[in-house]
Amino acid sequence: MAEGSMAPSHPPGVSQPDARDDTLQLFSHDIRSAMSDVIGGLRLLDRHRLPPEAQLQIDRVQAAADTLAGLVDGALLAAAGDRLFQYDDQELDLAAWLSALEGRWSGRARAAGGHFVITRDGDLPPVLAVPQLMLDRIIGNLIANALIHAPGGVVTLDMRDVDAGVHLTIRDHGPGFSPQMLAMLGEGSDIGAHGPHAGAGLGLRIAASLTGEIGGRLLLSNHPDGGGVARVILPAGVVAPSQAQPDNAHIPDLAGLRILVAEDNLTNQTILRQILGRMRADVTCAADGLAALDALSATRFDIALIDIEMPRLSGLQVMATVRARHDAVAKMPMVALTAYVLRDNREAIYAAGADGIIGKPISSAADFGRAILRYVGRPSGLPEPEDVLYPARSSAAFGKVLDHDRFDALLAVAGATGAPELLQRLHEDLSAVLAALDQGVAAADLAQIRGQTHILIALSGAVGADRLYRLAEVLNIAAKRRRMADLAALYAPCRADLLGLIATVAGQAGFVTPDDPARGGG
Repeated sequence: MAEGSMAPSHPPGVSQPDARDDTLQLFSHDIRSAMSDVIGGLRLLDRHRLPPEAQLQIDRVQAAADTLAGLVDGALLAAAGDRLFQYDDQELDLAAWLSALEGRWSGRARAAGGHFVITRDGDLPPVLAVPQLMLDRIIGNLIANALIHAPGGVVTLDMRDVDAGVHLTIRDHGPGFSPQMLAMLGEGSDIGAHGPHAGAGLGLRIAASLTGEIGGRLLLSNHPDGGGVARVILPAGVVAPSQAQPDNAHIPDLAGLRILVAEDNLTNQTILRQILGRMRADVTCAADGLAALDALSATRFDIALIDIEMPRLSGLQVMATVRARHDAVAKMPMVALTAYVLRDNREAIYAAGADGIIGKPISSAADFGRAILRYVGRPSGLPEPEDVLYPARSSAAFGKVLDHDRFDALLAVAGATGAPELLQRLHEDLSAVLAALDQGVAAADLAQIRGQTHILIALSGAVGADRLYRLAEVLNIAAKRRRMADLAALYAPCRADLLGLIATVAGQAGFVTPDDPARGGG
């Protein structure tokens, strides 16, 4: 087997997967890699050199590819049992989402001789507290259904605020919904296709089910002037804007950072150069593992982004080699930039010495930049250690202890059958982080603190524990900067919030939490 294969991804001490798991991991990597090529290739196209009709179709394919990447990602993680990470993105930049939606469906409507139009009215929030992939699936199925049944006509999506909520209404000018379909949807029964086209019933069932999972309602009716009307009603609790900013609101500044990108795929190299270049980073690319080691020996870098599967020397071998050195390079932040994100692969990547993992394809340049700032110990737009140590001198907002609307939305998305398992896993993960951080802070183990705060940042962000998210960021930054004397003081408020979150999750799950280890309980 070649050195660039995933054979090294299961070093001694990491359990070997069974045949089914191994097949899933390999297919997961290949699917993600192919999606990265599709999305990356589209981003590299010079749209301005194309005629308007071709630009429209490129926009359509780009939006569809982004949605497909999200669907594939969710399906692969679900198949691997990583349920929590399907629902960790609870923020949707409304303007960007509507723009992508228009690009995708306008192109499809034009190809069929029709038109797709988006209208909006009222004081719509800039951010919706709902997973983008979920809303993509709901609205996409309804628009597709409308285009099927009104070929060559006009399909409209009207979005407006109503009673502190948001209504999204899709209307076509086709034959409308049959009485039987309207009745069956209301009764929750199986919906069959209506009209001459098959397949519409499944799309409506998916839309109705997903709308219920995010706390909304789907209403079907027929317009007095003809045509079908599908209205998605999102209540205030789901769409209330959070403190998060839209993705493009604050693009991180990486000026002064020297970044090594170890990546053998030339398309991915170009994409990463462009993304990082827009954030003013100084980027050097290496096309394989040996070239990456040569670059690290010749130049000082602030961080290395390392692909796992490379020729001549794998990413895991590169990281293990760097960590075995006895100089400053051994302490440099290294992040795996990889399509291998399933559980067994994550364990092997961290065992090789990675500080973190950023999955391919990269869906958000801003989040990518903020992650890099966090890994190198720079401010990422969140509070600084001094804001925790001297709160009276700071006006920094640390956010809510727990955003209950976001927490409830997470459970709603998991569904009645998935929520208990989600809570159990969350409780186990948070408790494990608590024990590891207690040990790491007591021993001043900076590597352990950095690793565990990365996990805590992901978990607290997923459930809406905004203050804990920020406190974990601060502790992570302090560990990066080797602020040994401040670790205990910075950990104390983080630990208190972590204990509170564990108790909240336990209460939701219906079991009693063990006593706080620091109080001598069992």
